[in-house]
Amino acid sequence: MRVTASTQIDCPPEKVFDILADIRNDARWNSRVSSAELDSSEPIALGSRFSMVNNGSRYDVTITTYDRPSRLVLEARGKPDLTIAYTLTPAGAGTDLDSDFDFHAKGSQKVVFALVAPLVRREVPKQFASLKAFCEQ
Repeated sequence: MRVTASTQIDCPPEKVFDILADIRNDARWNSRVSSAELDSSEPIALGSRFSMVNNGSRYDVTITTYDRPSRLVLEARGKPDLTIAYTLTPAGAGTDLDSDFDFHAKGSQKVVFALVAPLVRREVPKQFASLKAFCEQ
């Protein structure tokens, strides 16, 4: 299942990129994330690894594309696996953020995920409103 979302954020792409790339920030703006830790060494870059708990489920997240400040791709292993691709484009003094969430449900997860898909599609824009507020503070 795919979910796309876009938002305009009133701060430069570099700042938005850095906030998104450091998954530890998710616990500060995403109400579903209860913890997020860096499992590899700093600085954050291509290949950096994180562990997080999202909606009660543990995920291991790796940065697989790191093209600051325009493109960031995260691979998350959990239930379900997930690829998140962010594209950041300068828009005046701010940033247009486009995202593509690709959920890889397997087996019985496919049935469950099909049932909760509408909820997920509604939740992503809500979380992006929180990201926008966090970036702009």
